[in-house]
Formats: sequence, structure tokens, C-alpha cells
Amino acid sequence: MTHFLIESPHTEKDCAMIVKETMAIGYLTHFYWGCKKDDHRGWAIIEAENEKEALLSVPSLLRGKSKAIQIVQFNPKEVESW
Repeated sequence: MTHFLIESPHTEKDCAMIVKETMAIGYLTHFYWGCKKDDHRGWAIIEAENEKEALLSVPSLLRGKSKAIQIVQFNPKEVESW
């Protein structure tokens, strides 16, 4: 599986609805939120086969605005070989 960093922006007006929808689709515990500091975005690291599958962790209302960025971790041997 591939790891994706999800960034999901929303408005203050839509905040409660988006958080509730994220809970309804089963991903509330995957996300961290900036909302209490007036930064209305959610972030999560999701394992998925591809970007489209990773975005299924986001309520459908936000999928067009959200990003799924493929991420990797480097190990010490890779870094040393650079």
C-alpha cells in the first residue's frame, strides 16, 4: 500500500457538518483539524492503492477541493547514498 497525506480545506460555516460527515464515513479518528485555531482544514495520513482511493476518506462535498499527496519515508541507507 501507498501512503497519502490528505489535506481537506473547508469553510468555518461548513465546519460542523464536515466533521460530522467525516465521522459518518468512518475516518474521524484518522484526521487532525486546525479548526479550533481558525484554520479550517483537516489532515490525515491514509494508506490506499491510489490518489482516488485515498480521497474516499474525505466527505464527497470536499473531494474536489482536497489533495491526496503521495508520501514516503526515507531510510538511513537511502539518505547516505545521495
